[in-house]
Amino acid sequence: MNFLEYSLHWVKGEILEGWIILISGLITLFCSFCLWYFGTTANAKSLILPMIVVGTLFLAMASSMVYSNNKRLPAMQQSYQENPMQFAQNEKKRVEDFQILYPISLAVSTVCFILTLIFFWFTNNQTLYAVGIPLSIFGIALIVIDYFSKERASIYYEQILNYLK
Repeated sequence: MNFLEYSLHWVKGEILEGWIILISGLITLFCSFCLWYFGTTANAKSLILPMIVVGTLFLAMASSMVYSNNKRLPAMQQSYQENPMQFAQNEKKRVEDFQILYPISLAVSTVCFILTLIFFWFTNNQTLYAVGIPLSIFGIALIVIDYFSKERASIYYEQILNYLK
């Protein structure tokens, strides 16, 4: 497998991840619709808006990932054809630049979980409970996304370094 194929595999993995997040967003929105339509308790009704917010966030993130990475595929191929070494250098810098996002998303996940625990342990407010549940879903989604993304980025970065040797 040549270096361009590794690059394309990495981008296709990002696209797959985007589709998974998009489907998760649609499922979350569907669940909020079901809560609106079938929910009869106050807890069910208070969960609708927070679930819509999280589902919309998932859709926005996923749409951006799928769109930008699909645009990146032909640009990568062209850039590689023009100057393979410069392409590898640019990819190395790009991968290094987004490594800061992993600790940030882990921190956001941690805050989501801590807020959820605070809401459930120290309050007796159904609205805060309803906010806590989607917060924990969002936190789990970030961890899962980063779990796969970080692995793919590490493998890709290793291939970049091997290519540049």
